[in-house]
Amino acid sequence: MKRPTYTLPSIVKKVFRSGERSLPRTEICSRMEVSELNAFLNLDSAALLDKVLELEQSPVRVGSSDAIVELTYQPHQLFDLAYRFLRDTLTPKKMDQIVAELRRQTQFGWNQIQRLLQLDKDPRFVQYQGDPRWFLAEWTLGNDQVFEFCRDNGITQVTSRSLVHFLEQEVGIAADAAFLPVLDDRFRIDGERLYIIVRSEEPNEEESAEMEIAVTAASETIAKTEEETAEDLTESGQTVQLLEEHHESFNPKEEKTMSNVTDIQVLQEVQELLQQAIERLETRQNEMSQEVVSHFQQSNMQAIEVLMKEKHKHEQIVLGIQQVLATSEQQ
Repeated sequence: MKRPTYTLPSIVKKVFRSGERSLPRTEICSRMEVSELNAFLNLDSAALLDKVLELEQSPVRVGSSDAIVELTYQPHQLFDLAYRFLRDTLTPKKMDQIVAELRRQTQFGWNQIQRLLQLDKDPRFVQYQGDPRWFLAEWTLGNDQVFEFCRDNGITQVTSRSLVHFLEQEVGIAADAAFLPVLDDRFRIDGERLYIIVRSEEPNEEESAEMEIAVTAASETIAKTEEETAEDLTESGQTVQLLEEHHESFNPKEEKTMSNVTDIQVLQEVQELLQQAIERLETRQNEMSQEVVSHFQQSNMQAIEVLMKEKHKHEQIVLGIQQVLATSEQQ
């Protein structure tokens, strides 16, 4: 059974509550067991604590007596700035991303920030095994909520295109909740689809049944995005209107100052430019599809949402250009 599991130092840090600087060993072990933080590890709480105490960058150390364990964290403005960065973006970050942001905000050098910013020691930051990014300890994990919703509603497949809407609007996952399908064997990513593996628990069945039922994303159908389409077309309306005015001016029936031959040549040139614009937009669409997959595997929902909005806008612009081309060909 594979589930998102905190790293050993993170498990110990999660035990400490706000304002606590030290705890008895017995209390730390008891809290780990009650909260089941070590449930998916082959370590009992006492052995886990001993391992963490032996780490070079351990968040805890032995206190005034062997029975007391205290945090090693020492406050510094860099820790506070890093905390605000993650809190404000609501997105887990790799260490180099955090350092780059703090380098921008302060006068500290890159190496100096890396030396001072030991997030292993700050109880406000945690990591999951197999994920290099840093999360805030106060954030919840939404994997169980997503799985239970899909299981109860017979959903076993979601497209990357509809994932953000699905998590926020249908599942109702909190904005600060982490969703980590890569670290959970109840989920499987294949291309641009997330599969939820629902196994039957009937005692008489010989094998667990896997059901895969496709969920059609609302955002994938034009009928369900008519309002969004109208908004996007309004944004590109000035460009399309100008193009249409050009086409109207190139109508040979109006017999303006330029000759029919010139009209046809200019019209063909405009049509070629419009076709090139479509090709460039479609190329960008393909690039965005790959970017979505990359962000999807990293559970970067914010980046996916931005890309989906851009992709949808491009689709509507392409549609508008195609309509203009169709009109010009009729003339």
